[in-house]
Amino acid sequence: MKLKALPPLPRQISSDGSIWFLSFVSGVGVVAAGILLQWLIYDNWLHTAGLRLVGSALAGGLTFIFAFRWQSAIRERRIEMLRRFETIGRMNDRIRNALQAIECATYATNPQATEPVRNAVDVIEGVLKEVMVDTHPVRSATAPERRSRADVTI
Repeated sequence: MKLKALPPLPRQISSDGSIWFLSFVSGVGVVAAGILLQWLIYDNWLHTAGLRLVGSALAGGLTFIFAFRWQSAIRERRIEMLRRFETIGRMNDRIRNALQAIECATYATNPQATEPVRNAVDVIEGVLKEVMVDTHPVRSATAPERRSRADVTI
């Protein structure tokens, strides 16, 4: 069974206009449903005249407010998540650069000590790759592969 890939996180963040539109449509939908149900019940089944518009309008207004606040909260949560992922990405790059400097410095001073340092660097790099795959599964899968340390000759 093939899973559908989600779009990247920046595309999942709703714009202000779409939040307003969705809230407005929700409110109008509740008002229309309320008026339709009142018309069916009072006019067709009970054969009495009159619609109660105030209650339907109040329900529509409350639905608008609820939908607007709900969608705004989702948007803020996704923006904060995107900021965290960008911070993790920057942290990953800085740690990788520092590890490469340690590895090169160790090799230059004592060639026999490079194997334990290289193993430690590889373990840390593996953990960083796991974190990046967990935080950016789509980005990591489509990003071009970086050259590993085994491919680089010193």
